[in-house]
Amino acid sequence: MSHGDAQAAPFSRRERLRMATIREIKEVARSLLIQEGPENVTIRAIAREMGMTAPAVYRYFTSRDALIMGLRGDIFAEMAQQVGTGIEGLPVEEPGRRLIAAARALRCWALAHPHEFGLVLGPWAPGLGREEAKPERDMGWVFGSVITRLIEDLWRIRPFPVPAEQDLDAGLVAQMRALIEDQGIALPVGAIAITLRCWVRLYGLICMETLGYLSFALSGGEAFFERELRDLCIALGIADDFEEPA
Repeated sequence: MSHGDAQAAPFSRRERLRMATIREIKEVARSLLIQEGPENVTIRAIAREMGMTAPAVYRYFTSRDALIMGLRGDIFAEMAQQVGTGIEGLPVEEPGRRLIAAARALRCWALAHPHEFGLVLGPWAPGLGREEAKPERDMGWVFGSVITRLIEDLWRIRPFPVPAEQDLDAGLVAQMRALIEDQGIALPVGAIAITLRCWVRLYGLICMETLGYLSFALSGGEAFFERELRDLCIALGIADDFEEPA
C-alpha cells in the first residue's frame, strides 16, 4: 500500500467493519419500527434478524435505549436534510419563500415516513432518565437549527413585529435567553417568542395529520395545512411570499 493509499483510508479494517455493523443494526431497527411498531424494536429481535446473538449486538449498543437514541438522531438528521433539499435553488435573499418551502418539505417527509416521525415525537424510551435530556435536545437541534437559521435570515432581511421583552413572562424570557446563549441564535427574545409560537403551531398540525389525529374530521389535510401556513406567513410579515402549491 502506498503512502497516498494509507492517507485515503483513515479507518482500520476493524473500524470499518464495526461502522458497517452499526449501520446494519440501525437499518434492521428501522425496518422493525416500520413493519412491527416501536415496541418491537428490541435488541433480541434485531439479533434474530441479523443472525447474531443478543450479547453480540450489545457490543455495539449498550442498551435498547442507546439504540433508540441513535435511531432518533439519524431521523432528526434525515428530516433536516429533507428540508435542506426542499429549499435548494431558492435565493438566500428570499427568506420568506425558503421558510414556506421548508414547511412544505417537512410535511411531505412526515407523511411519507409516519413511523419514523412518530418515533421522534413519541415519549422517551423506557429507562431514559433526566440525564438523557441534553443529548435528546441536542439531536432535536440538528433539525431545529435548520428552521431557526431560516428565521434568522428573515429577521436580518425583513424584521417582523415582535412583543417587547417586558411584556413576556420573566420565566419564559430566562429560558429563551438560555436557548439563545446555548445555541448562538442571532435573534432577540421577542423574535424567539414568535418563532416558537409559529413552530409549535406548524409542527403540531403536521404531527396530528401524520399520526392520524385529524382523520376524525378531515379526509385530507393539505388544504387545512396551507390555510394555517398562510396565517403564519401573515404573523411573520411574509404574506406576499405565499403562493398556493402547484
